Amino acid sequence: MTPHGRRRVAAGVALLVGAAVVWVRLRSREFSLPARIVTEDVIADLSAAFDRDNVAAEAPDALVRQGVVQPGEPLRGAGARRAIVAPPGARIRFRATLPAGAGLRFGAGMETTPGRRERASGVRFIVTVDGRRLYQRLVNPAAHHRDRRWFDERIDLGLDVDRPVEIVLETVAERRDRPPAGAPGWTRVRAVRDTVRDRQPAAPGTPNVLVLLVDTLRADALGVYGAEPSRTPTLDRLAAEGLVFEHAVAQSSWTLPSVASLLSGLHPRSHGAVRSQPVDDDERGRGELLSDAVTTWAEQAAHAGITTVGVSANPLVSRATNLAQGFETFVEFSWDPAGRNWTPAAAVNRTFLRWLERNRGHRFVAYLHYMEPHDPYTPPAAFRPAAPAGVRPAIAAGWVRDTADALNRKGAPPLSAAEIGHLRHLYHGEVGAWDAELAMLLDGLAAFGVRDSTLVIVTADHGEEFQEHGRLRHGSQLYQESIRVPLVIFGPGVRAGRRTDLAQGIDLFPTITALLGIATPPGLPGRNLLRGGGAGAAVSETAVGIAPAGNRIEVLSLVMAGWKLIHAPALGRFELYDLGRDPAERENRYGTAPEGDSMRQVLQRWRETVPAPPQPSGYDASFGDRLRALGYVQ
Repeated sequence: MTPHGRRRVAAGVALLVGAAVVWVRLRSREFSLPARIVTEDVIADLSAAFDRDNVAAEAPDALVRQGVVQPGEPLRGAGARRAIVAPPGARIRFRATLPAGAGLRFGAGMETTPGRRERASGVRFIVTVDGRRLYQRLVNPAAHHRDRRWFDERIDLGLDVDRPVEIVLETVAERRDRPPAGAPGWTRVRAVRDTVRDRQPAAPGTPNVLVLLVDTLRADALGVYGAEPSRTPTLDRLAAEGLVFEHAVAQSSWTLPSVASLLSGLHPRSHGAVRSQPVDDDERGRGELLSDAVTTWAEQAAHAGITTVGVSANPLVSRATNLAQGFETFVEFSWDPAGRNWTPAAAVNRTFLRWLERNRGHRFVAYLHYMEPHDPYTPPAAFRPAAPAGVRPAIAAGWVRDTADALNRKGAPPLSAAEIGHLRHLYHGEVGAWDAELAMLLDGLAAFGVRDSTLVIVTADHGEEFQEHGRLRHGSQLYQESIRVPLVIFGPGVRAGRRTDLAQGIDLFPTITALLGIATPPGLPGRNLLRGGGAGAAVSETAVGIAPAGNRIEVLSLVMAGWKLIHAPALGRFELYDLGRDPAERENRYGTAPEGDSMRQVLQRWRETVPAPPQPSGYDASFGDRLRALGYVQ
């Protein structure tokens, strides 16, 4: 080898070694946590309180207003958000009395215009506090693809004592001789304050809690709930050692309101995260994100010094919808456009186990959200059945969304028995694939020495329809196939058994806090399931129901003493089913059974007395894009 060749080899080796060192350093910092837990509380939501009196300056032909700004890809958390639209030259002033140590949270971003406008001007976002410039960033999405996103920032306001402050948000054109690259906007401008707490160490007498939520999982898809043949041997075995709730009901038949209820312990109309599409600004209390005023069990745990971590494969369960609030670490995955699928359970589990490898010395509560059974139904080859002859290609591949939209909203003909059968087989293949990864997750817990000190809860946010009541997928109805979900708890101290009393999603909050041995906030409507006893009734609701004409309506249901009432107020329609004798809900007994009148009165009293949601701190207008990706809207 020539001297030149040897130098090239040496340079290549040095480059590889350097890259390896960088990778090791980055990996060593991954999921590194401070010695103490820092929790953040919102003191004042400034952007929610915005009005025209806050405008200190603006261009006469480009007024400051409330609107929607979409910098980039919605499914990657950079979609449209409700914002204060502030064209260049705008100055927005807020005055507030804030405590010592307060900080300012905000998002800054620019609407991405179609095409690449090289000559467009960037915009400088500036924050000053009492005349001191504390933040500035130049953003130009026309020139730099990396700028096509929200910049979610936090700055220290430098307050040593409680006192009044003046906060000014300003947008300035980089080049006044060029048009701006898009519309600039400020979003979720909030004054916040940190509280530092000691972090609880892991110990045998203080168990961890791990919540596994499998999106779109029907209870009857599991062997433990009677599925034959069973495709879930791992969960079946664990359920035999733990506590199984035979009748668990979700608070809604689609993800956002249901998961928000699981996290907050509140009914959808009390937590307010129920909206399926943008509405007028004057509609209060119905939002596309969870209000900061709502407390989640993750926040409650963090306040007690318990380390919190979440990993979600569903973009509706993310920081953008504020369902991540309270989680110190939250890893979000989104739709994979290249693979045309959701992030698999194996990746969710690997991410959590990497976190656990570094943080197993801390007591933790964790939330893992899987997407396996959600459409498209595309299980791995080992779990995928062959399509029968005559099945149309999209259905054979498990792509049901377009067919479901046509059937549910436009009155298209139903699928054949062969097509429905194939979709069911694909769906069950997805369930089996998740169960196989569950075994790998449990092996990881054992490898890191926490299996015997971790309580595990397995549940779902809703089920799935296969034309049992004329529809496909989920969200539009509240029959049992949509809201009956699994609920299994196993781990140290949990006695094996099967419970027949009614459980529901709002029960998770008081149950989790009881398992952790921490305080439960007063006033929650759910109950600690480990205390036994029975729930009086379970109310479910969806704001994205579909009327026969295809328009959206509200639908409610009440499960009580083995009976179920379904009510569509806009249609003036009631349905009543005896679930003990008619679990498939085929014979409507409303008007012939006395239970109908009494349950109607119970539901009416609930509607009149259920607490209203807090005033929204804003809402996420990219929600519509995520709904389309998940198939809830067209």
